Amino acid sequence: MLGVLLVANFSGIFAQTIQTIQTYNIDSLKQVLSTDLHDTNRIWALNNLGRNIQNSDTILALADQAIALSQPIGFTRGEAEAYNNIGLWFNQKGNYPKALQNYLKSIQLSESINYEAGLKRSFNSISTVYLYLKDYNTSLIYARKARSLSIKQHDLHVLALSCAWLSKAFLESHRNDSALKYAQESYEAAIKRKEPFPLYLATARLGEVNAIEGNHSVALEYLRLSLDNSKKDQRFFRIAGAHQQLANEFKNIGARDSCLFHARQAFNISKAENLPATLLSSSLLLSELNEGVDNTESLYYHKLALAAQDSLFSQEKNQQVEALRFSETLRQQEVEATRKQAEFERKNNLQYAGIAFGFIVFVIVFLLLSHSIIARPGLIRFLGVLALLIVFEFINLLLGPLIDRATARSPILMLITMVCIAAILIPVHHQLDKWVTQKLVEKNKRIRLAAAKKIIASLAPEEKK
Repeated sequence: MLGVLLVANFSGIFAQTIQTIQTYNIDSLKQVLSTDLHDTNRIWALNNLGRNIQNSDTILALADQAIALSQPIGFTRGEAEAYNNIGLWFNQKGNYPKALQNYLKSIQLSESINYEAGLKRSFNSISTVYLYLKDYNTSLIYARKARSLSIKQHDLHVLALSCAWLSKAFLESHRNDSALKYAQESYEAAIKRKEPFPLYLATARLGEVNAIEGNHSVALEYLRLSLDNSKKDQRFFRIAGAHQQLANEFKNIGARDSCLFHARQAFNISKAENLPATLLSSSLLLSELNEGVDNTESLYYHKLALAAQDSLFSQEKNQQVEALRFSETLRQQEVEATRKQAEFERKNNLQYAGIAFGFIVFVIVFLLLSHSIIARPGLIRFLGVLALLIVFEFINLLLGPLIDRATARSPILMLITMVCIAAILIPVHHQLDKWVTQKLVEKNKRIRLAAAKKIIASLAPEEKK
């Protein structure tokens, strides 16, 4: 009975915890999926399991289920998360065009509802693709976007990751000071989170920066920590990458045996798990290490490296990447143009609403202060209601972008927000209406009394005669 209650409680908090996206217990996720869940909670569970399950093609099946459930009910956030998971799977397999395609699909869906938690993860992920493609400028653009959103949302997990990618891009661009700065920021965030994946990346970056600076003993310590954390994370492509980084550093200091050991570890994992990126780098290194020692072995590794390179960077794949990049650039230009046009129209509408409100207030004040015009309370009430509607529309225009961001364009949340604003405005309007009507009645009485006195005064001489 207690187990059932725990499962029910766990499933109930998915919608609240999804935006932090940390590692969940795989067995707990599977147990939750075996229960009778509402569609949205099941979608969150599928996406969380897909994100956290290690080294499995099941990720694609889970994502397909999440998409199939999300589309009929219009659950865009769940669909965006699923496409992000598919992108991650293709990314770790070295299929960069497919990874880009799915990440960009996730970004488009998240942008359509202003889902910043999804955008943050997609920006962070897509920065890695451009990093692997050696397009460092584009990688920096997306990593900065991810970092900005992670700071805004106080997400140390993505902050650590995005800073690590910034550090790597700066390092590859030979901007070592910036690389060190973001490596340290990544490490500080990772230490606070105490999760294997961010710690793996942060220590790897610090190891690489220290290696470039010639601090080889410090570099080795950080790279060993990176390997330990990659093993705790249990993703094969990260473990292979950590071995490869250690192999590169041992090569730098001339420790051939240690270099050979880690290069072979990286190669064996990459070959067994079909990881072309680390297969390429480890094969090239093993080919170099065997050159002049065992030329047959060196040639074997060289051929494998060429095959891996063709798998990663064939002409067809490069063309696909360029096509996706061009298409996304055009889309972003259209989005920016639409945003600017909407902002221009919003400013105009704010001005029109302000002018209309000012005119109505002027009429009401004129009628209140006039010493000769008798105005009916019904007219003032009508003008007051009109002013209330204009104020409501003005507030809606003014706070619209903020409400969109806060509610992620959820119709229910937006309706509740506007009802709350109306609940504040209506009592204020009633009080003002009561006060204005009272003042108007008093003014009308004074005008009528003054008119009556004039009539009496004009009749008084005739009565005396």
